[in-house]
Amino acid sequence: MILPNFGSDSSPARIRAFAEAAEGLGFHSVWATEHIAVGPEAVDPYGRVYDPLVTLGWVAGWTERVGLGTSIVLVPLHNPFHLAKETATLQDLSGARLTLGVGVGWHRDEFEFMGVPFEGRGRRADEAIRLMRALWRGESSFEGRDWSYRNATAEPHPSPQPEVWVGGSSERAIRRARELGDAWHPSRGSDAAHVRQVKQQHPDLRIIPRTSPQQVEAMLEAGAEGAVVTLADEAGMHEFARRFL
Repeated sequence: MILPNFGSDSSPARIRAFAEAAEGLGFHSVWATEHIAVGPEAVDPYGRVYDPLVTLGWVAGWTERVGLGTSIVLVPLHNPFHLAKETATLQDLSGARLTLGVGVGWHRDEFEFMGVPFEGRGRRADEAIRLMRALWRGESSFEGRDWSYRNATAEPHPSPQPEVWVGGSSERAIRRARELGDAWHPSRGSDAAHVRQVKQQHPDLRIIPRTSPQQVEAMLEAGAEGAVVTLADEAGMHEFARRFL
């Protein structure tokens, strides 16, 4: 379930209420969204966003069972060394409850605000994922186009490593999920028909879309192994739990 860490009504109290209800009702995991600084067309709903990894670290401190996920972290806007360190830390401190959902981003203004090139973001995201996995494995060297290191130490080495779920609906995103990820995590760009098509083409690819509660059954029938949903309030959580959990 998506936490209300974004939107005009997001607040610590609301995030906590949703996370506590998810833990109590038996939801598999809670998920937090990322945007950093957006232009006018993305203010609703992304003008107010609590950082996802900080939010999940806070949630991890007072929950015991529920999984923690990002849907999604915008990898090209992060230094991959720093992102690898943050996620390894959260994986260890949470008792191995983290899933790292990743994407390449769509909002050009956000990249321009941060001084990060918009073009080439997919290629850089691919390299960043490879570098993070190398750091998590404890490899002492890595050679890439944008980042390289030799004789480096970066602990903790998370065990197990966080799963990496790859967002996006393009062919390149699906290829990224197959080659570098543990699951494909599409969102608005993929309906049940698209999920069915991809599952038929790649039956071994795990697919867990981010979708509405009304579309969950169709997604499961199309071959998805699960779904990440947005629910309006705690009453909606209870209703969803009665139907699916």
